[in-house]
Amino acid sequence: MRKFSLRIILPSILSVLLFILTIFFIVIPRFQENIMNGKREMIKELTNSAWSILAKYENDEREGILTREEAQKTAISRIQYLRYGEENKDYFWITDMTPNMIMHPFRKDLDGKDLTDFKDPHGKRLFVEFVNTVKKSQQGYVDYMWQWKDDLLHIVPKLSYVKVFKPWNWVIGTGIYIEDVKREISTLTKSMLWISVGISILIAFLLMYILKQSLNVEKKRISAENDLHESKEKFRTLVEAATEGILMLIDGKISFSNNVINKMTGYDSQELAGRSLIEIISRSNNENILQTFSQNTIKEGQYELNIGKKNGGLTEALVTCSTTVFYGQTVNILVIKDISIDKGINVTTLDYQKLINTLNIGFFKARIDQKGRFLFANETAIRIFGFEDFKQLSEVHLLGLISDHEERKALHNDLLDKGFIKNKIVKILNGKDQTSIVAFSLVLMTGEDSEDLICDGIVEDITLQQNEKSQFNNLITELKAKDFILERPVKEYLNSIHTLDADSTIQDAVEFLLRKKTEALLLTRNEIDYLGIITKSDIQKRIFALNLKLDNPAYLIMSSPIHFISENEIVLEAIRICRLNGINHLIVRNETGVLKGVFSINDAFHSVVNSQSFYLTNLSKAETVDDLQQCFKSLQLLTKPLIRNDFPVQYITKIISAFSDAAIKRIIELAIIDQGEPPAKFSFICLGSEGRKEETFLTDQDNAIIYEDVQIEKEEIARAYFLKLGERVCNTLNQIGYSFCLGNIMAKNPKWCAPVSVWQKHFISWIATPEAQNLLDASVFFDFRGVYGDEILVDRLRALISGAIKESPLFLYHLAYNTSVTRCQQLSSGNILSDKHIDSIDLKQAVIPIIMLARTYALQNNIWKTNTVERLNSLKENQIIAEKTVDDIVFGYNFLMKMRFRNQVELLDSHEAVTNILNTKKLSTIELNLLKKVLTNIPDYQIKIKTDFKIST
Repeated sequence: MRKFSLRIILPSILSVLLFILTIFFIVIPRFQENIMNGKREMIKELTNSAWSILAKYENDEREGILTREEAQKTAISRIQYLRYGEENKDYFWITDMTPNMIMHPFRKDLDGKDLTDFKDPHGKRLFVEFVNTVKKSQQGYVDYMWQWKDDLLHIVPKLSYVKVFKPWNWVIGTGIYIEDVKREISTLTKSMLWISVGISILIAFLLMYILKQSLNVEKKRISAENDLHESKEKFRTLVEAATEGILMLIDGKISFSNNVINKMTGYDSQELAGRSLIEIISRSNNENILQTFSQNTIKEGQYELNIGKKNGGLTEALVTCSTTVFYGQTVNILVIKDISIDKGINVTTLDYQKLINTLNIGFFKARIDQKGRFLFANETAIRIFGFEDFKQLSEVHLLGLISDHEERKALHNDLLDKGFIKNKIVKILNGKDQTSIVAFSLVLMTGEDSEDLICDGIVEDITLQQNEKSQFNNLITELKAKDFILERPVKEYLNSIHTLDADSTIQDAVEFLLRKKTEALLLTRNEIDYLGIITKSDIQKRIFALNLKLDNPAYLIMSSPIHFISENEIVLEAIRICRLNGINHLIVRNETGVLKGVFSINDAFHSVVNSQSFYLTNLSKAETVDDLQQCFKSLQLLTKPLIRNDFPVQYITKIISAFSDAAIKRIIELAIIDQGEPPAKFSFICLGSEGRKEETFLTDQDNAIIYEDVQIEKEEIARAYFLKLGERVCNTLNQIGYSFCLGNIMAKNPKWCAPVSVWQKHFISWIATPEAQNLLDASVFFDFRGVYGDEILVDRLRALISGAIKESPLFLYHLAYNTSVTRCQQLSSGNILSDKHIDSIDLKQAVIPIIMLARTYALQNNIWKTNTVERLNSLKENQIIAEKTVDDIVFGYNFLMKMRFRNQVELLDSHEAVTNILNTKKLSTIELNLLKKVLTNIPDYQIKIKTDFKIST
């Protein structure tokens, strides 16, 4: 019915609407326009007729028949009594070019008078306008207000046509009353409307009849389709439920294949369709089999043959062939049964195809006896072993790939003794003569001959993971010497245990957490049995995800079972356990089982941030670009596991920002050693996300240099010095991992390396003239903060900006307007709709409206913090924005940033290009719902700023 509505009913309704709209918006306006044009043409022709009377008597004057005075008097007498119109009250009048009134039939009081200052009720000097019109083009139209015919008290709009009679310097004219035209148009329009309504009703009846007939036809068609679909589904269900593979061949080509065939061969139905059967039969079959199955029609009977798999393996199958007639054509139906399992060769206990399609790991089958050859390998395994194709790999012995003789011998013996090996890490020398580290999982099997030793195997390349793990362990070893917190026992970082009876409601739990000012509580039964734990994150996530109410039992949102840890375990182990189980809290007990407190991973992270000097120390000692690069790698090694463990966003950004600040300071220190002391005081400032301390793993440079004004003779020296300094800092940052700004907003750009006076002009210009480019610059530069140098220069700039904004409040209006109209990322039917990818979202773009909102309110209220969350909290503390609204905005901002960090880490781990684009298919249902909720709230914040700044749409 929905398709019927779209195909039949909707076009019918649209046809009627189109007809009505055409009448109202095209026909009637054109009709009205034509009437008005006709009236204009009429008064033009009437004026020309009256003008011809003047011409006749002027001709009598030239021929000497009349004197000028006689000719003019006779002409006036003729024109004075000319009338036309319905009531015979429309007339002509004459003035000279002064203008003085020569003749007016109804305003004798004006005859002979100077009309220069004569005005209509709207202040228009109409007679002067008549003269000006004929001076420009000798004739023309003039609109004005005038009395209704001979009624002095009734003033109405009028349109006149005037024309100059040059021999006597007279202006003659006549006019029409707009009210008359409107009445005429209204009468004719009503007639047309009634005609249109009648036609529309007739069309509607005809369409209703057509719709009724179409609906009957559609119902019959749908009924027939349903019957056909039901028949097809019954047939398909029977075919797909079969445990054997089924093929239908037409002229020797595959026309249909069921799922069993697809699993058996590794091809999907589309890949098989249209292919000859001989293409998927192994050449290892005897000549008779190959000859039989190469025919267009295969003889009925049973055949044993080997079928080739897409990935290079073989399946031994029993094929039962029969013939039937399909639409008048003889076709073959093949029933194919996999008999590899029955015969014990080329068999695996793993469903290879299913795993291959879902996991990015290598699968293979190989002999480990004297013959020692690969029998099967998927593409991933071939790549891991370093070969181009399976043919090359099939000539290699599995154990021969293991580089160490002792490891090779141990693996062989363990496999024979236990029958399997799980996640055995070994070094191999691959087909490209390169050393790789892989993890083997093997299951021993036997072939048709009991002496044949065959194994099924899984291989995973863990070279990069092992190298990263080694680097991380080296980093931890180095940090141990510095009393690093991750190596301290958890008993030093405990919170008190709070309990609540399991029969309590969710509201009781919420109030308890607020009252005790704690993050977690244990649910108990009879104050003895610990059933589970409730945290603030449980309340935030599960109430929303499960659509619970506050009077529901508290145990519905608890996490169970409770995870415990010994008080002597180190913090690093506690973080590992939390990460493994996806939790943020552990219950700590002593050796006798007595509960000692609650360990919070967030508290540990906070302590890590406060003790971040461990890697800044190495940074301060760096002497070369290589040293700085190594420090940058150490930063990533440290922060990636913290991000995976849901380390709070504000702590992650503090760590990354502290590192980039320290790196800039060290680069400047090294540059000053090479260049000498600077010729003037200066400040190196960061802008954009760096200025806000909101950097991620995909942050480009946004920086600049401010230096004090110097004497004229020293300007060139100062300029050259600081440009060289900016170029060195920016180039070095790019080398260690901070890419160049695409917009060239960097200290190496002469425009952004300037004295204070120039910077003051920049900001005053941006604020005083809030044009599009100025607002774009402001969005980057108003988040500036000093990183190195004289902070007084930065303070002077802030003071100037504060005063300029007060003097130009229009700037804030435009900034707020840009915030309110910035396009938000949206969710529709559970999928993200962004510019290019229906299942993806640009997380950087998603968070921009929140950043803009915080910046606008902060500048309005003279708040000079640059971090978005700090700005929002200041707005809350100063009661500029309601506490609940700020908390919602901060939650949404932190959620989007957390998703952004996690997505970047996953891309780094997969060795893919790091971007801000998130594939939403990877999200869980709860995460997708939260993301949808956060994104749909952002337009509400835009409405708020629109209201607060009185922005009209």
